[in-house]
Amino acid sequence: MKRNFFFILVSIILLCACDGKNNGVVLVKESNAKEKPDPYVEWNKKNVNREEEDIDFFVKRYGWEMQKLGIGLRIQVLDAGQGDLIKSEDVVTLKYTTILLTGDTVYSSAKDGEKIFKVDKSEEIVGLHEAVKMMKKGGRARLVIPSFLAYGIAGDGVRIRGKASLAMQIEIVDVHNK
Repeated sequence: MKRNFFFILVSIILLCACDGKNNGVVLVKESNAKEKPDPYVEWNKKNVNREEEDIDFFVKRYGWEMQKLGIGLRIQVLDAGQGDLIKSEDVVTLKYTTILLTGDTVYSSAKDGEKIFKVDKSEEIVGLHEAVKMMKKGGRARLVIPSFLAYGIAGDGVRIRGKASLAMQIEIVDVHNK
C-alpha cells in the first residue's frame, strides 16, 4: 500500500513539473532549410578534383592505359607474374622507381635498395599495399597513387612534398607467405 502511494505521489509531482513550459530547456528544431556547406569540405573537394585533373593529364601525357580502382589508385599491369595473388601479411620484396607527376625521380631501388615489407603490416604507403595485393610473384605494374593514398598533407619529410601524387613502377621480386 505504501509502495502504491509513493508511486502515485511521484507521478503527480512529475505531471505538475511538466506544465508545458520548457523551463529553460533549449529545444532543437528540425530545419528543412539546406545547411550552408562547410568551407573546409568544399576546399577539400576542390583539391581532390584538382589532383584528379593532374593525374589525368599525367596519364594521358605518358599514354598509359590504366585501370582506376574505387579507392582512387590507378594501376596498369605490365606482367601478371606467377602463382597466387599476394595476401595481407605476406612479406614482399620489390624493385621500384617512384616519381613525382613533374617527372622527377625521387626514389629508386637501383639507388636506395629493394623494398622488403609485410603487406598491410608496415609503414609503406597505403596505395602500394593495395597495388601489391593485386599482383603475383614476378609481376610488374605501373601505379599512379593520389596523395591521400601516399604521404598525404605532410609529405615524407625528405623528398616528397605534401599533397603530392606519385607514380611508381614496381616489380615483385619475391614473396614469402606468413
